[in-house]
Amino acid sequence: MVTFKKVKTEHHILKEYHKYLQQIEKDPRIQRIIPGRVHRKQKKTSVMRLSYSYETSSGLKFKMNKGSTSQELFVICSPEETLSLKEYMLHTFEKYIA
Repeated sequence: MVTFKKVKTEHHILKEYHKYLQQIEKDPRIQRIIPGRVHRKQKKTSVMRLSYSYETSSGLKFKMNKGSTSQELFVICSPEETLSLKEYMLHTFEKYIA
């Protein structure tokens, strides 16, 4: 079983993203990570993607996808950290899937 420190585990988390979330939660700029509900659709592709959605009043919103299955990801951080954290998360994800 995966143990998280900053990730709220109220909802199921796409298992392919567990190691990525464990990596980014080490960043001191991140106060909390809140995954949303998983939305599943059947599709034969299994490509993993992380896309930035928008800045929220408490941080950033991303979308994690594996094929056509998706899950929102809210990252809580201070307003002055949003730009650098957005770039860090996208860059770290690119290294993670490479």
